[in-house]
Amino acid sequence: MKQIFLNKNFTFMWFSNFTSILNGRFKELVIPLIVLGLTQSPIITSLVLLSQQLGTILFSIPIGTWVEQRNKVRIATVCHFIYAICIFILSFLIFQGQYSSIYIALLLFIMGIVALISRTAFSAMIPNIAGRDRLLEAHTSLEAADAISTLIGPALGGFILAQTGSSFTLLVCGFLAIGSMIFIASVAHREEKQGGDNPSTNANGKVFIEQTKEGLIYLVSNLKQIVNIIVMSCLAFSTVYIVLSVIFHAEIHLGLSEELIGILLSFAGVGNIIGILIMKWFKEINWLYFLSILLLISSVGVLILTFSGNFILLCLGMMIFDGALSMAFIVQGAVHQGVTPDELLSRIRSAIYVVGAVCSTLGTFLAGTIPEFFSSQLALFIGALVLLIPGILLLKFRNISGKLSDIKPDDINKEEETTA
Repeated sequence: MKQIFLNKNFTFMWFSNFTSILNGRFKELVIPLIVLGLTQSPIITSLVLLSQQLGTILFSIPIGTWVEQRNKVRIATVCHFIYAICIFILSFLIFQGQYSSIYIALLLFIMGIVALISRTAFSAMIPNIAGRDRLLEAHTSLEAADAISTLIGPALGGFILAQTGSSFTLLVCGFLAIGSMIFIASVAHREEKQGGDNPSTNANGKVFIEQTKEGLIYLVSNLKQIVNIIVMSCLAFSTVYIVLSVIFHAEIHLGLSEELIGILLSFAGVGNIIGILIMKWFKEINWLYFLSILLLISSVGVLILTFSGNFILLCLGMMIFDGALSMAFIVQGAVHQGVTPDELLSRIRSAIYVVGAVCSTLGTFLAGTIPEFFSSQLALFIGALVLLIPGILLLKFRNISGKLSDIKPDDINKEEETTA
């Protein structure tokens, strides 16, 4: 993994990703606690939070086609700037005491759209900058950024929130977004357009809608892509649902302070780092079996969170849950990009974002609804089942899998012939 950091452009991408995720770790702790304190209702809190997923559901697929033929560095830079402005506005409104759930939801909606565009552009640059022969190393190193951010972000965010208040904490988030913008703007990325000069058409003269349709057909006709959809659905749902359920469980049921909630969430980072360190030992393993095992291990961590009231055991459960989940993200990301041809990367990724956003929206809604009407323990137990059941069902597709080190793009024409 060290060799990939010899690539200056990838290093800039890594730091942009790191500051962006750290910003997210601050925000995902601060925003729920702000809205929960304002409304005293988990379900209203979840409804406000899911507004940031609506843009992804509505616009992800056309955005993927639009981004594909444009300067991705420039797009990502502008989006990070707009994101920062939105955070600064929210910080100012809270400082002035002139905020409501509606204002927060509106800003989250805008932030969700610009974050979607920047993520799509960022993801499409990875194979070109890191190289297809180093996709696993690239995704492992990017997951390391997630691990470090998760380790220090919640604990630091909880401390800053407790000591200075939500307005200053969001101000810090805004400056982190500016930092991410600076790093991504420093990337020198040569665009390799698959089409001509007109961004609305490709080499065969297909219009924008036909390009989008082509990507969707490939997505649903390729069994490996279908498996990726299943895995991504599970990961997207669990990431949002479990973390938010843990926050509600810790705040309402266990009565933990902001600092302790931050420390608990930071133990997810400990698990991430452990996963990153041992990931190099699994390059030759069958990727589908590996994904299945990781989902099962992650479900064990959630069960510990469900039935334990001891803070140390809660931290252990969080570490197991997110450590295994982060490794699953690495495998899913590497397999997804590894089997997808270059000319379809943005379109396929944007379609995956739609699936992930739908699942994240459902997870956000249920994370608030179940504790509101039942209990946070039931919510966590359901989260364990969401990881456990797909982990078992994945084994049905074992014939399509191979070693992680042998992943190669599938032939588009071959897939079209198979479909026909």
